[in-house]
Amino acid sequence: MAERSVSGTRQPADYGDVAGAVLHALPDEEHRGANRLSVALITDPESFGALLAAFRRVEAAHLRVGRCFLTLDDPNQCLYTSGHARAKHDLDGDIAYPDDDTDDALAAYDAAVFESAGAALRDPDRAVRWEGVGNSLVTAPSDIEALVALNRDPGLVLDDVHVVQCLPTTDDTDLLADLPNGYFACDWTPFECHAVARRMGERHGYSLIGIGASTLGFHSIVEPGQRDVDALIADLRELYGHRDVDAWNELADLLRGRRCSSSDTRRTSRT
Repeated sequence: MAERSVSGTRQPADYGDVAGAVLHALPDEEHRGANRLSVALITDPESFGALLAAFRRVEAAHLRVGRCFLTLDDPNQCLYTSGHARAKHDLDGDIAYPDDDTDDALAAYDAAVFESAGAALRDPDRAVRWEGVGNSLVTAPSDIEALVALNRDPGLVLDDVHVVQCLPTTDDTDLLADLPNGYFACDWTPFECHAVARRMGERHGYSLIGIGASTLGFHSIVEPGQRDVDALIADLRELYGHRDVDAWNELADLLRGRRCSSSDTRRTSRT
């Protein structure tokens, strides 16, 4: 597992080498992550399989520390809009940036912001029900085609750099407390993204594994035969509309043939 110093400041782990990708342990003076909860960078992945293998290597090193997630497409845009989404939706409450910029002070600040955002997303007075998410996006048939393309080829989310976060939680939806998505008017809000992630987990056997500028990434945690694909497609039709386009049938065929070790990435916001 990753080591921590006596003061509580995290020390970089030794992840070793992974074929088809380069792993950089954080913290590192030469590389930056999203915040003090970042534990690794995965650079230049040759394929989605290589990215996933590198991610699993990092995840295994932090099993006793927390839950790991990674950024997907366009990490710079993802992190930029995440900061604005946090401010727009008041997810960090009244937590002030520390005057003391030591590692310990900044780590405490990032942890407090994460806890504040998680509490906001779970607040029943602010939470969005699944029934309130449908038709909140203005979509076109090309969005369903993009959803099919992403599920056929998850490598479409590959970027030069992917950041791995290790969060003090066992709840996969808490990724949205660390890197909330939903700043632009054409996006789902962080609360709507949270409702979607809960629905995918509770009803359809998908665990949130990553977030990008325009995607939420889900990994299947059940065998294909255990999933009601018709019910999943019905929910996705409710989200995206255009219920009669042929792409829905193509997506259903893909999901029925998808093995449980694969990762399913579905488009969730529009840039």
